[in-house]
Amino acid sequence: MRWRKSSASEQNKGKGQPDLFSHIKKDIPVLRQQGAPPEKDPGTFSRYQCDLCNGSFSLTGLKQCTLCGRWACPDCWTDEFYICRSCNGIVRLHLLSQQQQKGKARE
Repeated sequence: MRWRKSSASEQNKGKGQPDLFSHIKKDIPVLRQQGAPPEKDPGTFSRYQCDLCNGSFSLTGLKQCTLCGRWACPDCWTDEFYICRSCNGIVRLHLLSQQQQKGKARE
């Protein structure tokens, strides 16, 4: 006896159509595992490099992307989906294509 309902991703597995999150994860390569530290800046002792712009920042000034694992500075970060700018572009493209597909289905 199951004590919980199936999640949306489990329900879609039987239909043969992956959900939006699965499409996005498939298109974004994981560059660093979650929790892996950023690269140290070779020119300083206690600073780290942003993976996107290669700027030097303190560890508290960087955030790790939840999709690709890159460490991003405030300029390379988007709070919209809590991801880096690189992944944000891919997510936006997927959302646009999904909206266009829904629009065509309504016509």
